[in-house]
Amino acid sequence: MQSASLSDRLNLAQERIVGGARSSLSGGAVWSAALVFLLTFAIARSTATQAWVPGLAIIPLIALGGAVLVGLLAVLPVPWPVGLAVGMLVGPVVAAFGAAPAIHAVHPTDVLGLRLIGVWWGRIADGSATNDQSAYLFLICWLMWVTGAWLSWCVLRWRKPLLGLIPGAAAFATNLLNEFVPGDQNGYTLAILVLTLALLLWTNYTASIESATRAQVKMTGDARWDFWESGLVAMAALIVLAIMLPPLSTVDRTTQMESSLFTNWAQLQQQLNHSTVAGVGLGGAGFTGFVTDVPLGQSLVRTKDPVFVYTKVGDFSTPVYFRGVNETLTAGGEWRYPNTTGFIERLAKNQSPQLAETYEELAFAQVDVKMLRPPVGNADILFYPGQDYRVDRPTVASEVILPRSSTTGSMTTVDRLSSASPATSIGNYNVRVQYSIATEDELRGAGANYPDWLQPFSGLPDTGYRSPEVLKKIRNLALDIVNSAGATNPYDAAMAIQSYLRDPNRYTYTLTPPQAPPGVDRLDYFLFTSKQGYCEFFASAMGDMLRLLGIPTRLVNGFGPGTFDSTINSFVVRGEDAHTWVELYFPGYGWIPFEPTADNTYFPITRGTQGQTVCLRDNCDVLGGTGPIGAGAVPTPSGLPRGFRDPNNPGGGTTGFRLHAPDAGTLTTIVGLVVAVLLIVFAAVARYLRPRSVMGVWKRTLRLSEMAGAKPRPGETPLELGRRLQQSFPEASDPVGALADGFVVAAYAPPDLAAAARSTVMEAWTALRPLLVRRVLARLRPNRI
Repeated sequence: MQSASLSDRLNLAQERIVGGARSSLSGGAVWSAALVFLLTFAIARSTATQAWVPGLAIIPLIALGGAVLVGLLAVLPVPWPVGLAVGMLVGPVVAAFGAAPAIHAVHPTDVLGLRLIGVWWGRIADGSATNDQSAYLFLICWLMWVTGAWLSWCVLRWRKPLLGLIPGAAAFATNLLNEFVPGDQNGYTLAILVLTLALLLWTNYTASIESATRAQVKMTGDARWDFWESGLVAMAALIVLAIMLPPLSTVDRTTQMESSLFTNWAQLQQQLNHSTVAGVGLGGAGFTGFVTDVPLGQSLVRTKDPVFVYTKVGDFSTPVYFRGVNETLTAGGEWRYPNTTGFIERLAKNQSPQLAETYEELAFAQVDVKMLRPPVGNADILFYPGQDYRVDRPTVASEVILPRSSTTGSMTTVDRLSSASPATSIGNYNVRVQYSIATEDELRGAGANYPDWLQPFSGLPDTGYRSPEVLKKIRNLALDIVNSAGATNPYDAAMAIQSYLRDPNRYTYTLTPPQAPPGVDRLDYFLFTSKQGYCEFFASAMGDMLRLLGIPTRLVNGFGPGTFDSTINSFVVRGEDAHTWVELYFPGYGWIPFEPTADNTYFPITRGTQGQTVCLRDNCDVLGGTGPIGAGAVPTPSGLPRGFRDPNNPGGGTTGFRLHAPDAGTLTTIVGLVVAVLLIVFAAVARYLRPRSVMGVWKRTLRLSEMAGAKPRPGETPLELGRRLQQSFPEASDPVGALADGFVVAAYAPPDLAAAARSTVMEAWTALRPLLVRRVLARLRPNRI
């Protein structure tokens, strides 16, 4: 009788195990879908963070849309070729709608952008597609749709997650290899690794259970626990490894592939990764970013893609403006950088250019630059602040000679500095620079005795630039401004014009200025009608007025100071920091910058004070002289340019104890370590609930019963305890009885009978364990009655 009772109870316990496995499989598709959606979202957000082109904030929604639609098709009784084809064909349509705002910005006459496919194809064929970012946005939207749709189909229909991960893994690997700011991908790396492992474990588990069920294979009691315990430990180890390993790269590596097999693809990636273009000309629209001309185009869209990061060595008494090219030619209604050059000087590493003039009141400093993504078409330009330099790589210094200029026999200024070896500015370089600290009084007293070589900078052409009527209007406005201010020298005249343009009651800064009517001069329309524009309009207006007054002037295209990032302790310069400003020549002091653009980012440039000392790593320069390190140099505590507030100490002054929210990288590390610890705890609990001996089972039964509210009584036999637990936990009556009976046999019967009873105890414990755990958790709930 006893043997029959144990067999019956063992069968009941086994049924509970199989039933639990089958019930878990009933929700398997739901959990698989949840993991697919979370993983798709993480990959899409990782890609959006890279900011390849403007408008990528839409791609997480598009990727999730593809995963949801194709997931529904996968679980429906639809033939797989039909379901997969429908899901993929919808992708281009959704991508077109997702890219519609960018398409409309570049092509206002095409609302849906559908007819642009033929235009794009033609541009791809002739190589001009790199200038149309709407095409790139459409392509990325389409790829994100495919990423979500393919993963969803492979997991929910084919149960092949590794196959489904191919597009997403490729996108994520591209993000990691091109990570330009350390820490940007930390959180996504952690999330994607955890979700990927969870998806693989879950899919493998459900497939194993289904295979065993179809084959009618009897499962061991702890089959599932063994699987998940190993998975938890593996996931915890993977999280710790992901946190401890350094980033794969912080430099754009895409164009460094030399194999001829990948050359074309590398060039395409180069354009995709570096495709920020500012202004596309008359009647068009574009994106903020560096260009070599000042086209006065129409609406611009902000781009936040990082271009380079830098740190300062020493101190700057003025804001740091990074020079790209000097705009010296005026033609066709705009300021331009000429395609031809007059002087070219090849400089060895750390060699200074030989300039025809030397200037007074110069301070020295240094910047260490890490170029991440050079501007499209200008990958060789080295950006640097100030006017003179010494860079730690071979370079080519170019000076533009205008048609009316007379040569001086040597270089008077550097209009463009290019990297010679390597031929691209990508990577690290440091530049030692000079910048003016001349005071206002010194600039006022500089006079107007200009050298002959400045003649081309002191006027505007009579033809080929603007009409005589427009030039007369602009000159009359300049005279009115200068006379009203009572300016009697070039410096005060420039300050008066700068103040006039910066007056918010007169002019408004905007990236979407009204378009000038056909045939109307764009600068004329800005100055006298719309009075709305961005930096190129303000700089062009000031440059025109000063040249019409006979004051040597040029514009400069480059980048502003950028923003300080405390996570990397460096400044980050992005596409939106591209800027145009004005420089005037002052005899004895050289080219001095002015800032006519009032956009709450750029402010009037403060002039230097005498006696300032700026130290470098190797020496210390005092107003053009040199001295030992530490000879009075006092760098700003925050490392920020003067006039800029430290984001960690906005009030200025001495920084006391303050609580700061952790940065993204630190927060990722904290969250990852917490998750890893929790996984280890769960694995330890799983190990505790899986004893290897009969006595271990009995001890855990006593412990869990006590935690569930049924404390063992002194002198109570195992059978007596079993009967009491059956009354206390009716839902566990069968496994409790089987376990108690089996334990008695295993503990007190002869060895041959005891060994046979061990399997009974283990199977009964497998069925009893979740019931007792459920009772314990219910007892621990704070709102239990």
